[in-house]
Amino acid sequence: MLKIYILILVLGLLGGVGYGAYYYYTDTQARIAILTENSAKLEQAANTQKQTIDTLVSDAKKYGELNRELNTKLEAANDYKNTLIDKLRKHDLAKLSLKKPGLVEKKINAGTKKLFESFEYFCYLYN
Repeated sequence: MLKIYILILVLGLLGGVGYGAYYYYTDTQARIAILTENSAKLEQAANTQKQTIDTLVSDAKKYGELNRELNTKLEAANDYKNTLIDKLRKHDLAKLSLKKPGLVEKKINAGTKKLFESFEYFCYLYN
């Protein structure tokens, strides 16, 4: 009878070890599947972040170049403005228009016409 109890005990222990091994195996496989899925999601997120960073870097370079170009144009416009201010300071238009009204009128009309034509040209270019 003792042999039967020992046999039942050994079979119970072997069954418990077998069930523990089976549970460990299935649990490990489930974790591996979850970790593989998470790894794929992380790789996709990393690729998306890398593309976003690359886009931001290229945009920053492009905007830097455009900013330098605009600053150059702004400096040129300021130089031209200063030139015009100097010309206007040299000539007293009110005094000159009283002395030679026909000459001043022709110059102002010609300048106004030229200005309006340049506006029309730029409007045509950008529309």
